[in-house]
Amino acid sequence: MYLGLKLHFTTDYDYTRYGGKTSATKASFLKRKDRFFFARVAKKYDEKALDYYVANFIKSPKGWLGDFKEEHYLEWSKNKQSLTYNFLTDMSLLFSVVDDFNSIFSCNNGQHSVLLKNFLAKRISVETMVILQGLLNYIGKWDKELKDDLVWPDSRRLIVKYSAFLSYDEQRCKTQLLKLIKETF
Repeated sequence: MYLGLKLHFTTDYDYTRYGGKTSATKASFLKRKDRFFFARVAKKYDEKALDYYVANFIKSPKGWLGDFKEEHYLEWSKNKQSLTYNFLTDMSLLFSVVDDFNSIFSCNNGQHSVLLKNFLAKRISVETMVILQGLLNYIGKWDKELKDDLVWPDSRRLIVKYSAFLSYDEQRCKTQLLKLIKETF
């Protein structure tokens, strides 16, 4: 599971398409010095092990096991439970900075948009970025506008790869966002 997710978050491999299958063997697993870490995670989280790994890959996209912590999983679980509320809070923060909705996404002369700047500054969550991508599909436009940017490819990969694991009520988010837009602008 770990190897499949590491490939998913760091390469073009698609965990959901291939069901997490990799070419790793049991013999190669037994040679690993960190195999006890995986046994501990499997025992402690059982069916939630996938969630534990996903939460930690979101915090540490490179997948170094030394960065994997239970705090990341607990924070991710908490955020997932209040996903719509956090999304609307993030959008309210963005709306307080701009004059109209479309300016959140505009990249002028290769400069980062307001949305991306706030995401990189960790004021906006990755879940908000994924939800907005699902609702508005802004990544294609940014790919063209930020083609020479050094930071965008890593952020893009995280948003696209995480979208396979984040489930949310799309209709509710869309309705609440439209309501917030009408109230604000």
